[in-house]
Amino acid sequence: MRYVLFLVFSVLLIGSCNFTQSGQAEQQRLEAQQIAILACAEPRLMASFEFHKNAKDFLSSYYKTRKESELFFSWYAMEDSVHMAKSVRACWDKRNKHFLAAKNVFQKNRVLERLIVQNMRQYSQSQLSELYLEDYHNLFVRDIQ
Repeated sequence: MRYVLFLVFSVLLIGSCNFTQSGQAEQQRLEAQQIAILACAEPRLMASFEFHKNAKDFLSSYYKTRKESELFFSWYAMEDSVHMAKSVRACWDKRNKHFLAAKNVFQKNRVLERLIVQNMRQYSQSQLSELYLEDYHNLFVRDIQ
């Protein structure tokens, strides 16, 4: 009888140890997910790179269609990219790699900014826009959409 009770208690003890270990593993996994959710620098940098990609897409769309709205969308996406890269400074989990990635985004956006500004209207072109709209549309068919 004692032997049977000892065997039952030992099986229950081993089973409860396995249960608490699996509970601890689950708890550690949940804590890791919460830390990943609270991460600040990585998601902001990823958003910054995504905005930069969108800005490049808008600029390439401008070259295809010559719609000025695409050029302005490109400018705004580039500005959003710079803003997100600057916001990494306020993160608690920033590291050197985040600063280097932000520096990379700034350099890429500086080049993109130059391309956008080159394609924006210059002063001499704005004088042409003072023509009547019909005359302007006849001269620059693809410009006004």
